[in-house]
Amino acid sequence: MLKFALSVVALLLLLVGSDASAAAAEAPPKVKECAACHGDVAPSPYPSVPTIHGLPVEVLDNALFDFRATIRPCRKADCGEDADCPELDFCAIAVGLSDEDIATLARWYSMQPFVPAGEAWDAAKAAQGRSLHMAQCESCHTGGGTNPVDQASILRGQPKGYLRLALEDFRNDRRVAVAEMDAIIRELSDREIAALIEFYASPAD
Repeated sequence: MLKFALSVVALLLLLVGSDASAAAAEAPPKVKECAACHGDVAPSPYPSVPTIHGLPVEVLDNALFDFRATIRPCRKADCGEDADCPELDFCAIAVGLSDEDIATLARWYSMQPFVPAGEAWDAAKAAQGRSLHMAQCESCHTGGGTNPVDQASILRGQPKGYLRLALEDFRNDRRVAVAEMDAIIRELSDREIAALIEFYASPAD
């Protein structure tokens, strides 16, 4: 009898887990609009577009609110000369999102696996970038940029084109950073920025 009862409990737990997995895997309808630029799965298909699958829910939530309010730069995807880019900018999509849509999208994308872009990287510059990261950025972007704290994002494995644009935006007041990050970015030289980008393009340890 005890074995039978334990078997029933195990079966129920398996069914519940299966239902939860199915729910997590079911994409909200609005994901179709996001996938045009971010892809159906990670990594991002375009060099200027970040990978959003697997980012912390707070990061995604804040980004969506910022895009809806048009306080982050909205660009069309830059995918290079040999590919056709979607004729979209993210503000045009985000402006129609409700608070519930934003919460649902942020939650769903945060549950998906993050996959690095896997671009070529310069080992010598990456070594310099590692030292800069450990000295200046590791306190928030922990694990060498792979395991963010609080509202920091994942940097390691993001497309280099996106990282370059993001850092330029912060340095030129097109995006708002926390005070500590703002001070650090403004002190970095172009050479140091380039080294950081190469480090973030390198494989995680």
